[in-house]
Amino acid sequence: MASPNVTLGGSKMSVIGVVSARQTVRQRADGSLTLPSRTLRALAVPPRQEWSVLPMGKALMLIPTPSVVLESSQAISKILAEEGVTRAELLADLDDERQQYNRERYPELYG
Repeated sequence: MASPNVTLGGSKMSVIGVVSARQTVRQRADGSLTLPSRTLRALAVPPRQEWSVLPMGKALMLIPTPSVVLESSQAISKILAEEGVTRAELLADLDDERQQYNRERYPELYG
């Protein structure tokens, strides 16, 4: 059975899991909440997920926020793998690139 789709704020999303039992969480003195691990597993939420919090009357809606850093690093890793560039090759050029940048940016230091 296909996952149902919903549209929120112009973005189309698939509903990937449904938690059937209502669960209760308690707010700590510092204002933090911990979401039940059972709920997070049912929704296939990855570790360290960032969330947007939308107040809706007396309720809160939590929306997973894509990590720009994670998505970018995954895209770069994919391109490097396709091109056959290794991590060692990247790091080998790093010192040369840094020295060239510093010479151009701070010529007075290299007189």
